[in-house]
This record gives sequence, structure tokens and C-alpha cells, in this order.
Amino acid sequence: MKLAGFLEKYDTVIFDMDGVITSEENYWNCAALTVWEYLKINRSEKINVQDCMENLHKIRSTVFCNDELISELKGRGVNSNWDLGYVTVLIAWIISGCEGDVDFNEVLKYVKNMPENIIDEYDNIAKLCSEKSGFDYNWLKRNSLMWTTMRGIFQEWFLGDELYKKQYGHLPVYNSGKTGLLFKEEPIVDKGKLVKIMELLSQNKRVCTGTGRPFIEMNQPLCDWGIKKYFAQNGLCNYDHVEAAEKKLNNNALTKPHPYMFLKALYGTDYDDEKIIKGEYDREKIKRTLVVGDAGADILASQAMGADFCAVLTGIQGEKARGYFEKLNADYILKSVEDFIAED
Repeated sequence: MKLAGFLEKYDTVIFDMDGVITSEENYWNCAALTVWEYLKINRSEKINVQDCMENLHKIRSTVFCNDELISELKGRGVNSNWDLGYVTVLIAWIISGCEGDVDFNEVLKYVKNMPENIIDEYDNIAKLCSEKSGFDYNWLKRNSLMWTTMRGIFQEWFLGDELYKKQYGHLPVYNSGKTGLLFKEEPIVDKGKLVKIMELLSQNKRVCTGTGRPFIEMNQPLCDWGIKKYFAQNGLCNYDHVEAAEKKLNNNALTKPHPYMFLKALYGTDYDDEKIIKGEYDREKIKRTLVVGDAGADILASQAMGADFCAVLTGIQGEKARGYFEKLNADYILKSVEDFIAED
């Protein structure tokens, strides 16, 4: 095996993870379970964790309308799976208030009529939800109590009780007995080919990540699949770095499509955050950098940075995303990272 010729011009390759090398299936499962549990908590209803796991596919199919709602929200710029659940609940409350069962098909219809980029609409959605539901806007807005509570429930489902307690210092707040979907992860492409691609890339390139996953969720699959050793030690940029930088710089807008994550990966996780935000770095390195992603937030962040972008069609929209990436002038559009291997 050898690498495709187009990769020769790059010294650094930065990978988004979900939809690129890791499957998002379990994240979407977690988002569905989070919406399901959170809505019930707010109606003072109990859930049975074991029953939820046994009916996981039915719950996801109901909440996300056979995944069509995921596709619509992701296609409108919702990159974080925490936000996927958060926005779904806000819109559910806009439509039906906070009483009774939710008709998720109505949520889907509502989303289909929303702007192409709804990331900038989060505040407006929270305000409208406040008007319709009667809940306080300051409680509903992103990064406030509602959002952080939903994020906590999501982490409970994904990490499981034991790892969650290790990470956060306490057991799940509402419902324990969760075993953790993190331990069921599989790569989105053939594992053998993925290992070979990373091995070949690492021979003469710096291999990095720019992922919205926290470290613990990024680290587990990379270790399990035996590929962490191929990544630059200071090139593993993850959500923990974003969170620390936002706190340090008092800036709550450093997630993609902001280029911070990819810049942090390129210049090193030990590079000063303030210098990154101020643009104090060697811009020549960007010319020999390739960012690989599957979503709108990835290409927008890459272009804001000034790097070449390789789109892979292994995200939620699959081949349907081709037109979007063509419209945004992606430098390369591949079926998957398997196309990094040259054809015989």
C-alpha cells in the first residue's frame, strides 16, 4: 500500500474524528437517550435505564425521525452532538410547550423551515422557547443550566457510571446503571485500512486531530484501535482545549466553525492560546496543511484558517453532502479516508 499522490504536498494532516475515522452512531444514540430522559425528567417522570437500552433503536427512531432530524440539523451547521439534543428539546418546547408528549415529526417540519445556518440562531431559538414555554431565557440559553444539565446526561450515557464518576467525581445525578456506549465504538471505515493509513501518514507527516470530543472520548478509541501512536503527541486537540481556552480568554465562541481547534492542532497543544487568537504564528505552515472533515463546521473552520480541505462523504448526509462541499469549493471530495490509499 502507498498513499495517494495528492497527499505529497502536505506536511500536516488534521483529522476531525466523528464521521471521518470514528462512527457517530453511539453519539447519536446518546443524543436520543438524552432527549428522551431529559424531557421525562422535566415532566417528573422516571425512566428505566435497562428498558431504554433494550429499546434504544426505537427511541432513536422516534426522537430523530429515522435519523432525518439528525441530517437536517447537521446540514444546518449543528456540529456538536450535545447541541443536537439541546436544539431538539428547545424546538420541541416551542411547538408543544413543556406539557405532554412531543410529536417529533412536528419538530422535523419546523427544522426544515429554519435558516441554512442555525448556529447563529441559538439565542433566538432560546428566546422564542422562553416565550412559548414560560421558562426563563437565562436558564434556556446555550451554556446555561439547561444546556449543562443535558450535557451531563449525555456524558452519563456515553461514559457509563464507572467512567463518569472517575471523570466528574460523582455518580449520575438522575439515573444510574448506565454501562457506557463509549465501549461499543467502531471505526467508520475498515479498521485494518485505517491503521495502515495512519502508519503511512506518520512516516513523513505530522498527524493531528481537531475534534469536538473531550480527551477521554477521543483517547479511548484511538488506544483501542492501536492508532494513537501515529498521532503527534501535541497534535491531539480536543474539546478540553476549547473549554480551557474559552475560560482563559473569556471567549465562548472557539468551537468550530471557529478555526481555533485546527490552529491549536497545527501549532501544538502547548502553543499559547492568546497568540493563536491574535494570529501570532507562522502562516507558511498552513499552506502545507490539510484538514479532513465531514461537516459544514469543518470546512468553514478550515477555510477561516486558510488550509486546504478534504471532505469525506462518511457523515450523516453521505453522498448527499457532495453538492454542499462542491458549492463551498472543497479542495478534495472523497468517499472516505480509505481513498488516501493509492489505487493499484
